[in-house]
Amino acid sequence: MSEKKLIPLQILTGFLGSGKTSLLNEVVASPDMKGTVLIINEVGEVGIDDKLIENDRPAILLQNGCICCSLQDGLVNVLHYLIEVRDNGELDVNRVIIETTGIADPAPIINLLFNYIDIEYNYAFAGTITILDGVNGKNELAKNYESVKQIALADKIIISKCDRISPEDIEALRVTAHDLNPDALVFESAPGKAPMDAFVAFEIFDTPKDLGTIMKWVNSRRKDYKLAAGMTPVKQTGVMTKALPTHSSYETVTLEYDRPLNRISVMNTFSMLCRQFGEAVLRLKGIFDFGDGYPFVIHGVQGECYPVTNKASWEGKDPFSIIVVIVSPRIAGDVEEMLKHFITYAEPEEQL
Repeated sequence: MSEKKLIPLQILTGFLGSGKTSLLNEVVASPDMKGTVLIINEVGEVGIDDKLIENDRPAILLQNGCICCSLQDGLVNVLHYLIEVRDNGELDVNRVIIETTGIADPAPIINLLFNYIDIEYNYAFAGTITILDGVNGKNELAKNYESVKQIALADKIIISKCDRISPEDIEALRVTAHDLNPDALVFESAPGKAPMDAFVAFEIFDTPKDLGTIMKWVNSRRKDYKLAAGMTPVKQTGVMTKALPTHSSYETVTLEYDRPLNRISVMNTFSMLCRQFGEAVLRLKGIFDFGDGYPFVIHGVQGECYPVTNKASWEGKDPFSIIVVIVSPRIAGDVEEMLKHFITYAEPEEQL
């Protein structure tokens, strides 16, 4: 009897807006990634990241919660389901990539993979890949403990947006990443220049890293690097018996529309939102129907909106608009009120 082939499983993490989904679009389009299944986690009630994946790879969405603290049961069920459809010949599953929320702590997910016999019997943990935001990384490490933990637990670190920063800034981030996690391999990325080796080449891990040792190292260096402070442990779901630190409090504001929106009202509202609330708007993303026959995509990170891009088509779906904004709880109500008040529907003559 031939030896059972284990499915490599990688975790892709990185703070809000670091560029995980954009990088995935490039990586999974490669022929080397044939048979890759994506498991995408979102914290909002309405998911959007799976709609931003522009390829034919299967994508499964886990939404309205974070797999590090509230959707662990859902992740286990999905992993079991993939084995079932693979064994039945219904789906080609050669690799699984879990894209976490931007505020996820990878530690409970890594531990989860080693606490289920069925998962260990069918999957081989192929490491954690963390995206370090080239533009906002330094600030995120100082303000958000999740970002610190994501770097500390990485097996590979990818510095994103290298086309937008200087070689000196890249080197400074390399030094910080190495000091926080000396064992991790560090890569660079920019649009059209995804580091494929970070995904294609991997080692199989028999046991997770010693999380206690890693966190002692991080905590001992906090004053030197002005790292964000740790968080209070919370109770896990039934699949975990040990309480682990999880992410701090953020809220998600989600709005949906079933008719074309006025383009100017959307752009002006987002501009006003970023000016008024700045870095308290951690992440802003949306797919929009402006009545042009194809969808538009808008991204924003910590008070900065990126240029508007359009996708090729609605791919047979009815046009729609979805806005997702991840914000500090203190401004969630104001943000929702602003969006509802200033974004308007397009007039009939605007819909060409």
